[in-house]
Amino acid sequence: MSFVECPHCKCQVEILEINCAIFRHGVLKSNGQQMNPHTLKTECDRLAEMGEIYGCGKPFKVTKNNDTLVADICDYL
Repeated sequence: MSFVECPHCKCQVEILEINCAIFRHGVLKSNGQQMNPHTLKTECDRLAEMGEIYGCGKPFKVTKNNDTLVADICDYL
């Protein structure tokens, strides 16, 4: 488990596992699960506006720089 700073809102984001390295900064309040990393922008915006997630809902990509994880802004895929 690691943490990165969201490049959009500057809050800390817990990284449990890296698969494709794309993330949405959001944890669903209904079940405590991280958002699907490929959620459409319209759904991300809706969840954030309705207060249904912890986080801003915006996308970022995680890369490893030496032994440190770094989060950078990326587009919705």
